[in-house]
Amino acid sequence: MNNLIDIASTPFSFNTSLSETIDELQLKVQDLRSGGKLTPEVLHTLRDYFRVKSIYHSNAIEGNLLTVGETRQVVEFGLTITGQPLKDQAEAKNLSHALDFLEELAANPTISITENDIRQLHVLVLKGIDDENAGKYREVPVEISGSNYKPPSWESVGPQMRELGAWLKTVSVAKPGEFGNREALIYAAVAHTWFVQIHPFVDGNGRVGRLLMNIMLVRHGFPIAIIAKEDRLRYYDALEESQTSDLSSVITLLTECIHESLEEYLRAAQEQQEKTEWLASLAEKFTAREKVKAANEYEVWKSAMELLKGYFRQTADMLNDMAPIAQVYVRDFGTLEFEKYLSLKTGESVKKTWYFRIDFRSGEKSARYLFFFGSPSYHLRRQSDVTLFLAREEPSGSFHYEKLDDLSAPDVPSVVELGYKLSEETFVSRDRGGALTEEKLDVLGRRFFEEVIEMHFRN
Repeated sequence: MNNLIDIASTPFSFNTSLSETIDELQLKVQDLRSGGKLTPEVLHTLRDYFRVKSIYHSNAIEGNLLTVGETRQVVEFGLTITGQPLKDQAEAKNLSHALDFLEELAANPTISITENDIRQLHVLVLKGIDDENAGKYREVPVEISGSNYKPPSWESVGPQMRELGAWLKTVSVAKPGEFGNREALIYAAVAHTWFVQIHPFVDGNGRVGRLLMNIMLVRHGFPIAIIAKEDRLRYYDALEESQTSDLSSVITLLTECIHESLEEYLRAAQEQQEKTEWLASLAEKFTAREKVKAANEYEVWKSAMELLKGYFRQTADMLNDMAPIAQVYVRDFGTLEFEKYLSLKTGESVKKTWYFRIDFRSGEKSARYLFFFGSPSYHLRRQSDVTLFLAREEPSGSFHYEKLDDLSAPDVPSVVELGYKLSEETFVSRDRGGALTEEKLDVLGRRFFEEVIEMHFRN
């Protein structure tokens, strides 16, 4: 008995037993995306999370040696990782740029995906690594390591890619606001498998194939499907099986990857719901007049904080220009929201209050300082409603941060907390002994940079 369903206009089919799984996944995506559960803020957070994870696993499948943490440092901070191949680091940066292009293509779902788009993805993947072959169909025979499958001759690559492109033109278009289309999931599996079977490029086919698959998914509201490094052998086996035109194993793996991504969506949506409920309870604590007053104070305070962050960023940029051997980066985590400001003002506990971080690096030496918001200490309580605390990565390279107040080492900067005195429009700093100093921003900033450089890089 034939239990396979043919996929129209393609050489592929899949087992009927998968239909129920695909339908359930479709309903989950539709419920999550059209139910108002994912705000722009949540989607932005998820974007950063999925970007690093996707780059790491897609490259790791191809043998890239970077860890997740190293991938994040290369992609988000532009750092060079000592001891790791430069090619591996270039692959991480390139895949990040390719994901930018993926997002552009996904954001215009009414325009078909074309052969040229696929070539452009390949150019981005191989830029600076193999510019001669980037975006160019192969003109030599190739073999796939560890596989019995023989890709088509190079002479037939062009015609087969045109056939794939013609099919993509008919299936890659999505209606705006259309979420969870079950055919889109099937078409994503087809696009990926058909492309890698043609194997049109000398190198980079796997990464481009996974990007093409995710363009099809994201256009229809699905989360990015990340095939993990740990599933590499299973992934290869599924592709091997697809040579008989049966996509069942590929679709099964794809649905499981999407389920994992949906778990992250659901977690983020739950956090957002808890935040909304928390804000509602918080709102009851303030009268309309108090809210107006607090809002006015917040705007003044926020402007002062942005001025402070801007000064530190400007100083870091100038240091980079004047001392090319050293590197100083400022990582911006956004502005503290008004609701969180109110909570800290009333002494409540608030999560995710990172403001910015400064990364110092020179040769093998590095130091990271984190600035985050909190309710003021006893010493600054009468000076500022919400203050900035300083923390340092301890130990170096761990991405674990300790407040400067809690460090016993002698090499700790003198400023451990910063506030802004609204009545006098001046910054107030506190040292570890509790002494307060009112000073201009340039004096405060100069002292911090001088102390950090003296403590960490004097030898």
